[in-house]
Amino acid sequence: MSLVEEFIAHLNLERRAENEFVGYSRYSAAKNHVYGGQVLGQALSAANQSVEGRLCHSLSAQFLRAGNLEGPISFKVANLRDGRNFSVRRVSAVQAGRELLTLDASFHNEAQGFDQQPLMPPVAGPESYRAMESYRENFNALGLSRLYDFLVTQSVFDFRCLELPSYLEVEKRPPMQRMWVKAKHAIPEDPALQRAMLAFISDHNFIRTASLPYREQISSQPSQMASLNHSMWIHRPVNLNNWHLYDIHSANCFGDRALVIGHFFAETGELVATMVQEGLLRLLADGVEASFSENA
Repeated sequence: MSLVEEFIAHLNLERRAENEFVGYSRYSAAKNHVYGGQVLGQALSAANQSVEGRLCHSLSAQFLRAGNLEGPISFKVANLRDGRNFSVRRVSAVQAGRELLTLDASFHNEAQGFDQQPLMPPVAGPESYRAMESYRENFNALGLSRLYDFLVTQSVFDFRCLELPSYLEVEKRPPMQRMWVKAKHAIPEDPALQRAMLAFISDHNFIRTASLPYREQISSQPSQMASLNHSMWIHRPVNLNNWHLYDIHSANCFGDRALVIGHFFAETGELVATMVQEGLLRLLADGVEASFSENA
C-alpha cells in the first residue's frame, strides 16, 4: 500500500454500523498523542459518509482530550437535520470510553450566486521556497527528528514555508506564518475526500503561530500548546493536487489562550477556505510536564 493509499484509508475509516465508524491512528508529532488534524479529518469523513449529494461548507469542533496511538477511535454520527438545501451532522469521537472531540458539520447543495473575496497576499510562487526536506539537519539539531518524520517522511503533503518554519524558530517575530502546500503525489479528486484532507491540513502549524512573539521564552523553559476549538468554512472547490497558500496569523493572545485565523488560497488567487482556532498557550513551571486532558 502506498503512502497516499494508506493516508486515504486512515481518513475513510471502517464502517461498523449505519452511522458508526472506527478509525486508527498513525499521525503524531510528539510523544504518543494523535495529531488533532487527524481526528478532525476522520470526524468529517464520518459525517461525509452519512450525507448524499451535498458537500460540507462549514464545521465547528471542540477538542476535549488528546488521543493516543495505541487504540482505535470510534466515530458516531447523529443526524440533526436534513432540509431542502442543508444537512447538519454531529460527530462524537471516542477512544477507550473517553470523548476526544465533538464536531458539528453543515452540508449544502452547491449553487450559483454572488462572488467576492479578499485578495491573496502578493507572494512569490512555491518554487521560490525551500521544501521541508531541506531542513532535516535543523530538526535533528533541535532533537525534533520525530517531528521531521511527521512533517516529511509520513506526510503526503509538500509544505514550503515562506518564513523559517515556526518549529525551528528560537527568536521572536510577528505572529504570522505562511506556507505553500500541495499533495506530493496525485490524490483522488473526490470533493468529499478533498475536504476531509483539508480538515487534516487545517490544524497544521496553526496555534503555534501565536507563540512566535514569545519564542525566546518558550525555547528556554517548558511550555504547553493545545488546540481547544476549531472552525472551518469552505467557500470554493478544493483540489489539493494543486498548490495552495495557507496564510495564518494570530489575531489575539491574552492570558493563556490565543486566537489564530487562516486563509487558504488557491495558487490562482481564489479564497478556498477560512479557518479559526482558539488554543491553549502557556509557560509551565520547571519540572511540570505538558499534557492535555480533562484537567488542562
